[in-house]
Amino acid sequence: MIDDITALRESWSEAEPPSPEARDRARAALRARIAEHGAAVPSRPERHGRRLPGWAWRSGLAALGAAALVAGVVAAGGPDPATPPARPAPYVASGPVAQTFELAAVHAETEPFTPPRPDQWTYVELRIVRGKIAQDKGQDTRETTRSWQRADGRQSAVMLDGKLEVSTESTDLPQVTPPQDYPTLAGLPTDPRALLEWLRDRSPSGRDGDEVAYNLIDSMLRDNVLPPGVKATLLRALALIPGVTRSSGPVDFDGRPAIALGMVQDGWRQEDILLDPTTHEFLGGRTVVVEDHTTPEGVRLKEGDVEVELIRVAGRIVDAPGQTG
Repeated sequence: MIDDITALRESWSEAEPPSPEARDRARAALRARIAEHGAAVPSRPERHGRRLPGWAWRSGLAALGAAALVAGVVAAGGPDPATPPARPAPYVASGPVAQTFELAAVHAETEPFTPPRPDQWTYVELRIVRGKIAQDKGQDTRETTRSWQRADGRQSAVMLDGKLEVSTESTDLPQVTPPQDYPTLAGLPTDPRALLEWLRDRSPSGRDGDEVAYNLIDSMLRDNVLPPGVKATLLRALALIPGVTRSSGPVDFDGRPAIALGMVQDGWRQEDILLDPTTHEFLGGRTVVVEDHTTPEGVRLKEGDVEVELIRVAGRIVDAPGQTG
């Protein structure tokens, strides 16, 4: 049951919006970063084709993806001679996808954060909206999940039918992908290119490494309360994945406008990451159908259908399971 709910988690939204001064500093930092590497900052993103992300199987239903998206151009830059070997030069990226993820990364770097103690817990609350597949299976189309993960990774908890279920403490640190314990998360590579390679290596078969990396980043952003530097590096790594595209304009996400950036998987669905169009805060994810498709169970899905929305309602550090603030 805990694994199912963990798989269904997919959304982030708790942090306070930054002040106008913080936004100005973030924009200035972005422009300085791009100008430092000789890339122009266009006033308006270019608009191109469309894309879609993939099936993420959650709680017995698959998450699909689709929507009109903008093609982004991402290029990894060569080493900077002036940069010491211990700190690889930041990647050089251009196009609407890279610029949008850079703004999201700069926002992440401004978020307040206090590292948790080993005995503290990460609390994540998600609101899930499901589509036709859930209806066909008789599942709830709307659900809120509340889950806790101890910072040392040795214990977890979930709220089921109003009752708190706490797992037995593990004597050994569970080896899970993606990692959920704070020490492992905090120790991830801080260079986007190195982190992307680390994630690609998590592919069980060695194939579809970019899809695996994309889905792992999506999950890590949704399901954790991350150190600002780690969160920013994950967002910058997304800009280096080929095939990630950006919506040409705001899309509707849980009744609010959002920027959708996504990746087509399996040819007919797209997994989208949603950002606030003003602050570029991470909001959650969704699966959209980009090509008419019939599931093995006979459910007919139409282009444009949103099959899953995972809205991150809260993400914070608490002292004990069951606490929400």
